[in-house]
Amino acid sequence: MTSAQDKFLKGSNLSGLLASCTGQIITVELRNEAFVTGKLMESDGFMSLTLEKAELIDPHGNKVRFDNFFVQNRLIRYVQLPESLDIGACLSQQTTMGQPGRGRGRGRGRGISRQRQSIMDAREARRQEDIRNAHRMREQMLEMKIKSEQGK
Repeated sequence: MTSAQDKFLKGSNLSGLLASCTGQIITVELRNEAFVTGKLMESDGFMSLTLEKAELIDPHGNKVRFDNFFVQNRLIRYVQLPESLDIGACLSQQTTMGQPGRGRGRGRGRGISRQRQSIMDAREARRQEDIRNAHRMREQMLEMKIKSEQGK
């Protein structure tokens, strides 16, 4: 994965929150009901994790220690974040980091093109005309209803 993709993913989903826990001790519950506790060294935009000085506790309660432990994203069930983590601040920081820069977009930074604006203006004019016609039809139907009631 390129760094641009990683940066976008971290800024647009909750993997950015996990990236802000780098250097802290976290606990990860795996899908096979095992737990891994260790110091988070790295996480990517897909939420794959690399832990250092990790301890794996399998479903039977057996403990195994690892210097480095990689957890693939599809194996994660839950991640227990440290209580000291300010989630609001981390999320706002991560979302501002992922702002798109100068890329391969079609625009030149001037907003909506004149042609697109004229199309949108024409659509809005048709919509307004449809609304006026609907009001006229409603008034005519009410008048017809009142006349038919008076005629009875």
